[in-house]
Amino acid sequence: MKRLYRDRWDKKIGGVCGGLGQLLSLDPTIIRLIVVMLCIFTGVLPLLVLYIIAWMLIPLGPPTYIQFECKRLYRSVRNRKIAGICGGIAEALKIDATIVRIVMLFAMLLTGFFPLLIAYFIGIVIIPEKPEDQV
Repeated sequence: MKRLYRDRWDKKIGGVCGGLGQLLSLDPTIIRLIVVMLCIFTGVLPLLVLYIIAWMLIPLGPPTYIQFECKRLYRSVRNRKIAGICGGIAEALKIDATIVRIVMLFAMLLTGFFPLLIAYFIGIVIIPEKPEDQV
C-alpha cells in the first residue's frame, strides 16, 4: 500500500508536490506546474492555504533516499528560444516544439497574456535544465 509522505529529497518548499509525485508516479515538476497554474487562475490565497495545511498534516518521508521511476520534465538545452520550456515540453510529449510554441501563444492570447507569462517565468524557476549526461 502506497502512503503519502512529504518528500525530503525532491522538494522546492515543503515537499508536498514531491510526495504527491511519488504517490502518483508522476514527475513532481508537472505537479508543481499544475499547482502554479491553479494558483494563478484561482487566486493565490486559496491554494496557498491548502498547501500550508497539507504541509502541516502530511508526515515527512523516510530519511533514506527512495528513487522512483517516472519520465522527468526538463527544460531543453538544444531546442530553446528563451529558456527551453516549450522545447522541454515538446521533448517530453515527443512532438515538434513549434506546435507547443503556437499553442502557448494562442493560450496567452485567450487568457489575457499575463497569467501564462507569469507561469512561464515561474516555470523557469521550477523546471530544472536537462543534465549534461542526458543530453
